[in-house]
Amino acid sequence: MEPSPIDHPILRESLALIQQRLPPTGLHGVQQDVLVRLIHSSGDWRLATALRCPAAACEQAMAALASGAPILTDTAMAAAAVTPMARRTFANPVINGLAWAPDAAPPGQTRTALGLAAAVERHPRSVVVIGSAPTALLHLLTLGTQGRLEPPVLMVGMPVGFVAVQEAKAALARSGWPQVRLEGSRGGAGLAAAVVNALLRRAWLDGQGYNT
Repeated sequence: MEPSPIDHPILRESLALIQQRLPPTGLHGVQQDVLVRLIHSSGDWRLATALRCPAAACEQAMAALASGAPILTDTAMAAAAVTPMARRTFANPVINGLAWAPDAAPPGQTRTALGLAAAVERHPRSVVVIGSAPTALLHLLTLGTQGRLEPPVLMVGMPVGFVAVQEAKAALARSGWPQVRLEGSRGGAGLAAAVVNALLRRAWLDGQGYNT
């Protein structure tokens, strides 16, 4: 079969090398695709033990993305990292939540949290990507608990850092929302975007009949 036209030759070679060198992980199919893409984006083989990536959540997200579901991000950096793959595959709208944010946030809130909540409310069947803002993740989960916000198709919950990050990830784990997350302090816009890029890529390849 011809190589996939959406993969640069260097990317294709890199992903193949990671697959060859990766020890058994217990992950299969799209779960393995997500892990390989994360390792490619970070150079960190240890992510295999931190990744929580339910197959059902990934499959649901792939189906939604293939149907053009919007991708909502907490930062412009994450949006920029996802947009090229979205354009090459299903032309999904990629929206930075700050576009929906108020000019100023009240005390105890952040513009990112309020903007992303407004974006999710406007686009309920979306894939949400959080790589930098644990406050936004906690805010969305609180709204969900209160019955004021429907869960997105997928929550990629990978805020990075040490303040409120583990609290936010633990709340996501308890929520029952469809999710992909990294345990611990690791994360960031690049890794969160890598998850969505892996899902977009796999959904497109499957739809085109590629088995790479």
